[in-house]
Order: sequence, then C-alpha cells, then structure tokens
Amino acid sequence: MRLLFYFFFLFAFHFLIYPQTQELEINYNNSRFKIHVKKLHDNYYFSLSDFVDLLSIPHKRENKGNILEADFEKVKLLVTSGHPFIILKNKKDNYSKTFQLPVSTFTEGNHLYVPLNYSLESLSIAFGKEIYLTDSLNLQISSNEILNKDFFLENMSDKKDSSGVKILKILVYEKGDGIVVRLFSDQKIPSYRSYYNNGEFKIILNNTKLESDSGIEIKTNLVNNVKSEIVNYNLEITLSMNIDYNFSDASEIPGTTDLVVRINVDPDPLDWFKTESENFIVLYRESHSSLIPYIIRSAENSLKVLMNLFNYKPSEKIIINTYDVSDYGFGTTTTIPRNFIRLEIEPLEPGYENIPYSERLQWLISHELVHIVINDQASSIENLSRKIFQKVAPEQVQPITVFYSILTNYSRYTPRWHQEAIAVFLETWMSGGFGRILGNFDEMYFRTMVLDNKEFPSDLMLDAKTTHNSFLVETLYYLYGARFAAYLAIKYDSQKLLGWFKISSGDFYHGFKNKFKMVFDKDFDEEWGNFIQYEKEFQKKNIEKLNSSKTSYVKRIKDEPFGFITQPHFDPASETVIFGYHQPHHLSSILKLDLRSLISYDIGTLPTPSQYQVASTAFDYETGLFFYTTNNNQLYRDLYVLNVETEETKILFRDSRIGHLTVSPVTHELWGVKHSGGKAAIIYSPYPYSALEQITEFSVGDEIQQLAVNPSGKYLAATLLRSTGKQSIILISTDSLLNSNTFNYDYITSNGSPENPSWSLDGKTLYWNAFTNGVSNIYKVEVADEFTSNYNPVAISHTLRGLFKPIHIGTDLLFAFEFTSDGLIPVIVQDKPAGVLPAIQYLGQEVIKKNSVVYNWYVNPSTETSSLKTKSKEEEYNGLANLKIQTFIPVISGFQKQKMLGIFTHISDPLLNHDLTIEMGYSPFNENPLGPKWHFKGKYEYKKQYEFGIDHNAPDFYDLFNKRKRGLIGTKFHLGHIYYWIYDNPLKVKQQSEFSFYTNQIFIHDNIVRVSQPDFAVAQTSFNSKDLRRTIGSSDFEYGNEFNVTLMLFGTNPQKKVEYAGQIYTEWDHFTTFFFPHNVFHFKLAGGYHKTNDEIFQGRFFFGGFGNRALENVEVKQFRKVFRFPGIPIYSLDAERFVKVTVENDLPPLRFGNAAIGNHFLNHIDFAIYSQALYTKSPLGEKWIDIGAQMDLIFKHWFNLESTLSAGIANAWFEGGDSWEWFVSFKLLKN
Repeated sequence: MRLLFYFFFLFAFHFLIYPQTQELEINYNNSRFKIHVKKLHDNYYFSLSDFVDLLSIPHKRENKGNILEADFEKVKLLVTSGHPFIILKNKKDNYSKTFQLPVSTFTEGNHLYVPLNYSLESLSIAFGKEIYLTDSLNLQISSNEILNKDFFLENMSDKKDSSGVKILKILVYEKGDGIVVRLFSDQKIPSYRSYYNNGEFKIILNNTKLESDSGIEIKTNLVNNVKSEIVNYNLEITLSMNIDYNFSDASEIPGTTDLVVRINVDPDPLDWFKTESENFIVLYRESHSSLIPYIIRSAENSLKVLMNLFNYKPSEKIIINTYDVSDYGFGTTTTIPRNFIRLEIEPLEPGYENIPYSERLQWLISHELVHIVINDQASSIENLSRKIFQKVAPEQVQPITVFYSILTNYSRYTPRWHQEAIAVFLETWMSGGFGRILGNFDEMYFRTMVLDNKEFPSDLMLDAKTTHNSFLVETLYYLYGARFAAYLAIKYDSQKLLGWFKISSGDFYHGFKNKFKMVFDKDFDEEWGNFIQYEKEFQKKNIEKLNSSKTSYVKRIKDEPFGFITQPHFDPASETVIFGYHQPHHLSSILKLDLRSLISYDIGTLPTPSQYQVASTAFDYETGLFFYTTNNNQLYRDLYVLNVETEETKILFRDSRIGHLTVSPVTHELWGVKHSGGKAAIIYSPYPYSALEQITEFSVGDEIQQLAVNPSGKYLAATLLRSTGKQSIILISTDSLLNSNTFNYDYITSNGSPENPSWSLDGKTLYWNAFTNGVSNIYKVEVADEFTSNYNPVAISHTLRGLFKPIHIGTDLLFAFEFTSDGLIPVIVQDKPAGVLPAIQYLGQEVIKKNSVVYNWYVNPSTETSSLKTKSKEEEYNGLANLKIQTFIPVISGFQKQKMLGIFTHISDPLLNHDLTIEMGYSPFNENPLGPKWHFKGKYEYKKQYEFGIDHNAPDFYDLFNKRKRGLIGTKFHLGHIYYWIYDNPLKVKQQSEFSFYTNQIFIHDNIVRVSQPDFAVAQTSFNSKDLRRTIGSSDFEYGNEFNVTLMLFGTNPQKKVEYAGQIYTEWDHFTTFFFPHNVFHFKLAGGYHKTNDEIFQGRFFFGGFGNRALENVEVKQFRKVFRFPGIPIYSLDAERFVKVTVENDLPPLRFGNAAIGNHFLNHIDFAIYSQALYTKSPLGEKWIDIGAQMDLIFKHWFNLESTLSAGIANAWFEGGDSWEWFVSFKLLKN
C-alpha cells in the first residue's frame, strides 16, 4: 500500500510541477495542423520549431537547438532560448528590430517554445499575413496582407544614427585561462552591456557599428568564431567559446577610447602596476588604472588637511593598494611595518544610513588616512628607535618583537573604539558633514538604548564583552568612539580633542588614559561616566520632542529581535513572510513567518552574511522560488535559488557578483545590481535564468541599490546615491532599460536618505522608509501608469525608534521591522497617513555650534572620475625592486639548553610576493661545551604559495623556557607549496605539500624520538577540506565539517641500499551545538596505516600527551590533534596503524567586562571536557581510553595583543594499568 501511495504521489507531483503538454490547432490555406503547446505559469507556449517545419519555412537550428533562425520572404526571424526577445532582421539592409516579450522562451527536447499571445505581432510581420487566435488554442493565419508591412520593413533602417561610434578593430586574445576582447574605437563608447548564454558571450555596444568585418582578429583557440551584426541600431558582437563561463568584467583603457572586456581572466599575482606621487605609492591592477589619478589627488588633498591639523609629516610614502575581490567596498590600515592602506574600491554596503558619505573613495581615503596620521606620529625616542629597528610588527616566531613594536609604534596600542573615535570625527567634517557624527543610525541606536532602558557599557566592557554579544559586533567601536569624541568637542572644544591624539617630540609613551588626564585635566573613567549621562539626557530630550506628536500604533508580532535582516517578501497564497536574518548566537538563516499563527521556522541557511543587509534576496510567489546570495561579506557573490516548499537549493550563477535582487511574479524576470571594477551595473536574467545580461553601467561614485520591480514587471524602483551624497528613490521603465540607448528615470523623493522601496500587491503604490525627521518612518506615493513629476509622498508612520523595509500584505496593512538596541523586530503597521513628524536634534549640530572651525577642515573633492583618462609615472610593479627591511633587531633565543645571541630580520615587498625571515646567532655562554655554537633559521616565501627553508641547528625562542626542546641538532632543507582547489566561503579545499631533507639528525619530535638514520628525506602532501561556521558570541567554530588526508613517504640510504617507509592517515571533524547556544559538540574520527621499515623507525606513528609546553606558540587545544593522547607521556606510544575516536564538549565562553589591570584584561574563559578511544597495532598495547578537561583563559594586552593561559588534566587507561598527567601553559600572541 505504501509503495502504491508513493508512485501515486510521484505521478501527481509530476503533473503539479512540470508544464503540461497540449496541442495548438493552426488553420492555414484550408489546411489544419497541430503542434505542441505547453502551459507554464498561466501562459501558453507553442513550439516554434514545429511551426516552421509544418509550414515549410526555411530555417536552421544552432547551439544544440537553442537558437532558431527562420528565413521568411523579406525578413529573418531569430529566437534564442532563455531570452524574452523575438528579433526580425530586414534582409534588405541587415538591420534589425527587437520585439520584447514579457516572458522568456525555452527549449525542451527538440522543441523551442515561445509565448503564444505575445509573439503574434512579430510572426504576423515576418509572415506578411494577419495571424490571430480564434480561441485560446486555435490559431488562424489569414490570407490578408498586414497593413503597412512594407512601410515598416523599409523604415527599420531609417532610424539609423549615422553619428554613432565606429569600432575600428576587434582583437581577441588569451590571458591566463581566460579571454580578452579589446575594442578599438574612434570615440568613447557611450554605453555597453554583455551577457553569456549557452556557449556564446555577447557584447552589445549602443549606437555603434563595426567599420569592417575584416577588422576582427582572433589570437586564441578558446574562441571558435566572432560574429557581428546590427540589432536595433546597436552593434552586437558574439563570441562562440569552447570554455565554461565563470565571470567577466569590462573597463576603459586610460589615455584611449578603447574598451577591454575580460572573460574568466583571474588577475595574475604578479600583474600589478605602480604610480607614485609626492606622499603616496599606489599599487593596483590594470583594470583600476582609470581610478588612480583620482585616488592620488584625493589622498594628497586629504593628507594636506591632516598634516596641518596634527603638524605631521609622513615618515615614509604611504602605500595605497587597491583591490576588487569583494562585492562591498571597505578600507583597512596599518602603520607597521609600513604605512599601508588597503582600499577595496566597490560601493559600500548600504542600509539604515549606517555610513553617510558623498564621494565614497574620497570619504574612505580620508577616514583611513586619519589612522595613518595618528599612528605614524612619533615622539623623539620613537623616531630614534625607528631609525635603528624600523617599525616592528609583533611576530609569534620571535616574541621579543612585541617589545620592539611597542618601542617603535606605541600609539598603535590603544582600544579600537579610541582609534575609530578620531577617524569618524574627522571623516565627517573632511567630507562636508557626510559622516557618522551627523548620521541618523548613531542617533537611532543611542535613542533606542534609552528607550530600552539598557545599561551603557564602560570602555572596557565595550571591548571585552558587549561587542561579542551584540548584533552590531564591531560597529559598536565606531558608535561609541564617535559619540565620545563629539561629546568632548562639545564640552571642551575640538582643539583639545585633537590634542588628545597628537604626539609631540617630548612625549614619553603615554597611555591613552594618562594622555587624557594631561590634556583635559580629568580622570578618564569619570569623564566616560559623564559622557554616558550626557548622552542619556540628550536622547531623552529628543524622545520628549518626538512624543509631542501622537505616535503611530505599531504592533509587534514577535518578541524576539532578529538582529539584521534581509528584505522581507510576502506570499499572498500562504499569508507568510520570508526573510533572512543574522542574530547573535544563531547561524544566519532564511525564515518563514506565518502571519496567521505567528509561528516561524527556518527553511534554509545563509552562509557568509554581510553586516547590514545579511544577503540579497528576492521571492517569486507564483513559482515559490526564493533567490539569495552567498559570499556577502567576502569574495564574489554566488546566486542561489531555494524552493520554499521542498526546501531544496540550487546554484544559479557562481561568482556572479550580483546583489540587490528583485523578481517579477508575472514575467518571472530577475533583476539585480553587479559590482565590479568600482562600478555598479544593472543586471537582467530572463526566465529560466540561464543567462545574465548587463543592461547599463554607472560611473564611479554613482551607485544604484535596492531594486524593486513592480508585480507587472513594467517598472523598477531603486535607490540611487549620487557622488554628491544625494540619495533618492527613482522610478525606471523596464522597457526603456531593455530597448533604449539611454537610462531614463523619474525622481520620486530625495528627502531623508530614502531606501528600501517596495510595491503594493496591485503595483499602484510605492512604499519606502526615510529619515526625513531624523527617525526612519514609512512613506508612500501613488504611481500612475505613465511617468509624472507630480509625486506627493505621504508619511504613514510616526515612531520613536525607526521602521525599515516595509512591504504591503493586504488592505491597509504593512509588514515592517522596528529597530531596537538588540536588533530588528517584525511589526504590523496600518497604511494610513500619520500626523506631524517632529524633527530630532543631532549631536553633530551641537559640535558645530561650539566648533565652527570644523568648516575649515572640508576637503574639496577631486575632479570627476569619469573625466580621468591619463596616468603619470606608471610602471609595472617589481617585487624585488620594492623589497624593504621591515625588522632588524637584536634578540636572545634558545637552542636546547643553550642561549643564543643574534639577530632577527624580516624583509619583504608590500604585496608579499617575496617574504624572507632570518634568525641567526651564536651561543657564547658554554652551557653545553659539546653543543653547536652557530645557529641559523631562514624561510623564504614566494607569493605565499611557495616556500623554501634552511634550518641549521635552528634556534627557538621557546627553548629558553621549556623542558621539552624543539631546537634540533643537524640541518634541514625543505620546499613547500600550498594550492587551493576551492577557495570559497565557508568551504575551502587546500593541498599542502612539502619535501624535506635532514642531515646529521639525532632526535625528532621535541628531541624525544631517536632516529634510526641521521640522514633521511620526507615527502608529504595533505588535502584539507574545511566547511566550518560560527555564530556571533562564539569563541571557536561551532558548525560544520573538516576532512584531512595526509600521505607521507620516508626514505634513507644506509650502506647505499635505499630504504623507505610510508604512512597515510585521515581525519574527520564534525561540529554542532546542543542544549543551548555556543555549547559545542565535537566528534572526531581518525585512522592511519603505516608501511613499516625497521631501518626508518621515525616513520611510525607516535601518540601521547597534551602537547602543550610551559611557554607556547601553537594552538592551545592540542588535545584535538590526531597524535595527542593526554594521560600518557608524549610520543611514548608508537604504532603501525590506528583508529581513534574523540568526543568533546566545549562550554559557552565566559566573558568578563571588568577584570583588568592597566592595559591588560581577561577577555574570556573557555572550558572543554573530552574523551578519546584509541585502537592501535603496537607492542605497547592495543586498546587505550582517556578522559580529560582543559581550561583556557584568554587575555588582551595593550588592546591589540592576545595571550592564553591554559591548564589541563587527564587520565588514561590501558591494558595493564592507567596513568594521568596535567599541565599549565602560557601561549604568546594569537595564531
């Protein structure tokens, strides 16, 4: 019975899900024909291939039947599967006209299907006869000629623009494993787009023509042929490729009018360029060339202001390294060992006005340069130290570098909030008021803290506890730092604030709290308390002002805050809302919320969420398909689709870089925005989503965001942010986007940084949220069928906290999210006009009242990026020519029981193409008269992929303090290589290989295991697959799997007879949580086999011990390693083969907010209990079991450095007895 039910279910499922086949009857010349028809999403599709076959119309099929070209009397009709177009090409002059379909074509089997109702006009013109339906499945081809047919055909080419761009030459060549297309043009190409479909890559150049087909030159076997044709007065260049498409980008070539399109071209690690100015060195890819003059001018302008404010002169040229490897822009900065800014050039992540900015590159450079100036300042003694030792970075291999780092760059060692305080304060005024001091998000957060009656953290608690448990995570550093800086500028003045961060020649390593006392003559902790009280009173006044007008009723439908959330989507059929969220203590996920029962549950997971938007999502409630992106916080975004009924997922486009998704439930067309090369472009994908087409690209500085297509698919609403800082809701005709050479739109509103547009269910009303009165409220406007300039936005909420991402869910009701200090909560709001919306006061306004001097700090933006076409002083980057000594310091180190005096040096180029570390010295104290005196350890890395090392009686700093010594007598040469087979998030698959040759060895494994031969070689390779995730508030990985397979081969040559041994072992680690958040269950299964050889004893497996030494520099949870077995002495159990099982429970981290002494504090405590079972083939026994526990206390020093105090105890049982051991270990710095 069950089997019968199962087959019945499959049969029914097939008819519910798949389009059903019927027949269309065609009447022509008194004859009747029948052809295949399918019904899909309420539309009939007929087989065009059957149509032309039965009517004997000459035609040809290409690309595995996905392209059909029919040859009518005066025109050719062209249809491509997956595209919502029918193209008619005039045979007389080869010019074409495109007929836009509201839905896409598709293939199934040998049939190419086109939508019946929407293709009649184009078929009539092609056929020259009137074609119409007498009923839904009866087609009549009349004998009557269509009216004005000849006029239409003759005028298809009359609209040609003879003033268009001419392409003089097309050069196609190979680079790496990809394809480069260079288009030589006589003037700048006005606009262009591209897409890939079924083996063909198409480039469409608006208002452009090719001078001659003979100008096409192909210099690669990766392209079979290149075709060009004019369609709708645009030049279409089609590349037939024999490689799989992954991604593409396009850029203009500076100094020319040429365009370069790259397909699957990964940047070569050595393919860098360098340009210098008075104070800067910029390192960049060729595709970033057009931005470099602007970046340099912006940087020089910003630095000039900062040099005046701080009486500062750079100690060296500041390096700016541009990148384009993420889909949201950001900047990071360090001053050790060099002044270095990494500039990710993409548009910044939008949402909640979290960062108000104008021209983003200028704004971002100003912010990062503040960090450079503050941390590169030096007192006289620091300057002297830098001349001798350079600016030293802490290095775990030689921890004495910590002392030298503090000696040469002490100002770097302050709390993160302190570092961001001055950067945020100055970013605002250097950008003319665009910054977080005058931002709405900061006001909203502190206002809700007061409304929620939350305790404000101390500066220490902020660092040690609050940022680890809040959905805002490290954003809190910016919020509290900026507010404290603004408070000081108001209470005292901006000059005193700057004085807190200035370093004079006479300063002597003042901590930030001591310097505060010197400048303000106040105790820091007391003033922090005063700041909190001031902030509370300031926000209470704003709350009182907002309450002066009646607030809207907001109904919370869940009590649980969801942290940050994606755009929500309403399913009218089930009355559910679907959205993604990222909250503390929970993996980011996709949730379905039933509005009737208010029951919610997760239907999918969202790996790699971004900070504010989490992911980009879209939902087609007609098909039940939920689209979402991954790699939202790093690398290139992938586009997935989830079936909300079956909860099955499928990847659509890998590395597509697309976000801001929206989909029409009628046409099923998917729209999005792609970030590439610092620019934003609108992307389009017709159903069934086999191709991505780039429609229009925006200039650097102009950013299109948050697309929302209305249900009919006729209009796109979007957020447009201009380089002036003006943010607007705009309305775009999708038809004009697809068929016009220009990007036309209507402004809806620019008041209050409007964002998150969405449509009513009938498509006649547009909703959004905006900070018009300083609080995010919901607004709406009625949208007519045609564009109009008379839009009258109406406020439909007045709230104290802030409402975001409104969507229409029925008559007079909206679903939205309300902001709280713990995250966003789903609410229901009535769709009716609100009353008066009183405006709040901004803390930044108080700063201006007291400090009018901030007006003088404004940095005039450089010239428009679009006008930059030239570069100066450009040269190819040479890593060897840019090598610099980063560290050169005297050190003391150890070698077994000896002490070594020597030097430690680190030499590298800025991009780490070449990276060399050397430690060498002499043992003068005669602790071991027979021991070696000279010691050397050197390692060279090339591009962080290849490694070569030489160890000769190699020193080890940690041998000075540990009973177990790692310094080995003898010499070791080794070659290594790292290769990533998959480098994605969270999945990474890595192969690490090494070949080592040892001479004159006596012991290995911390000088415990004696080798059988002094000279031997070891070759090994390991494959590691890691797919692990963690949640906000965790201290380690909590979910996922890790696999590792290692193969080792040992060889030696005693008495000229080659001996060898080998081993292979595998490991599987599984992590999950149970009972409560951050309570982690870890299961590990491992096994290994060794091919024995008594001549190579060191090739066996050796088990035992915790592994932790008294002073350590490796991972503290060493009991997790496959060859550790706490309870028996380390390396005491040798075996030929084994199976090992580990079960571990890690308790949630215990965090503290007040355990501090000076600049050192206890951050958190980890505790783990575990048990291991080991089965071995060994002369010492077969069965072993242990149970143990370990506690780790993690400390922070000078707010930037970390150490761990660990203690553990374990007992082991084995055949014939038991034993136990314990340890206490102190680990320096963080791995």
